[in-house]
Amino acid sequence: MAASKLSATTTTTAAVAATLKHQTPFDGICAKISAFYFDLDNTLIPTRAGDSKAIRKLADVLETQYSFTKDDANLATQNFLKSFRRCPDNSQTSLDSWRTHLWRESLQQKHKHLADDIYPQWLKLRYRYLAVPPDYVQLLQRMRRAGYALALITNGPSNAQWEKVAKLHVRGYFDCVLVSSDLPWEKPHPEIFYAACNFLNVKPHECAMIGDKLETDIKGGHLAQLGLTFWTPLNSSSAAQCLDDVEYKPHIKLNNLLEMYKYFPRLSAVGSLSSSSATSSSGGATGASTTSANHRRGSHMSSSPSGSCDHGTTRQQQQHQLQQQQHHQHQLQHHHHGTYPRQWAYRRGGSLPAMDCSNSETENSCDSFI
Repeated sequence: MAASKLSATTTTTAAVAATLKHQTPFDGICAKISAFYFDLDNTLIPTRAGDSKAIRKLADVLETQYSFTKDDANLATQNFLKSFRRCPDNSQTSLDSWRTHLWRESLQQKHKHLADDIYPQWLKLRYRYLAVPPDYVQLLQRMRRAGYALALITNGPSNAQWEKVAKLHVRGYFDCVLVSSDLPWEKPHPEIFYAACNFLNVKPHECAMIGDKLETDIKGGHLAQLGLTFWTPLNSSSAAQCLDDVEYKPHIKLNNLLEMYKYFPRLSAVGSLSSSSATSSSGGATGASTTSANHRRGSHMSSSPSGSCDHGTTRQQQQHQLQQQQHHQHQLQHHHHGTYPRQWAYRRGGSLPAMDCSNSETENSCDSFI
């Protein structure tokens, strides 16, 4: 048994040593990071690619199950995808009703009666192809075991984004989930990042933002003066984009999220330690980390589809709280003139009241769906 433990320890040490050989110029900054902020679409989940795959697969289904011609199937699915990308949500009706309407409008007259049957098949295929890759799930699990705080910060319509969070079962990996339509700000506004800082009780320079959009994720990370920004380009053409004229450049460009292991060696180390601990008693390090993770999972900033908080407050109370918070914020601004004069107002503990507000960036905007 002693020899086995020694072997496991030796293996872990060797793995860490091998990783350290690939240290980067950002090692000192990386060592100070205690929280990661993830974008959702086209960063954690393959939204653009997944939607395209789902539509192609559905075209085959229309041919085989509903006797569509190949041309009719392709025309209907492409019409729907264009309409869906242009307007994925409608505040006047439910997601199901709106998407069924889009399908009905996309089908030829002779097929319109099939919209109610086609929509659920598309939805099932969509979430099959939007699933978080297993390697990314393992990365999130290792981040939590390593003691990092995790937040998911996504722009887009509330109902549509919360549906993704629920159907893809990603909420349990994060200490804080923020959807811009539930808040007065969206990325790149620094306040949405400060809201996460407040909830996680961390300072901006201790946080790293990971996202695919230069104009929201990376710019927002810089405006909030986060410690690091990691850019995950949507595709090869985006990756080849010249950044000379980009005002807010990413600190690091990633080909995929798995390259995070290169910059944070302890993620590999905690994976090795977890594997060796699995064969030992349940009272070891693994049990301790699980307890910590379960504790953090109970503190999500959450929202219902209507935009209300899970704190039993009414809409009037939420608006009153927000007014008080903004008044206190203005008072603090007269007293703080440091590097981060704005974020201190959101470090007073407790979560922010959610509110309905216009949101200019829906899930279909920019390069997320084009």
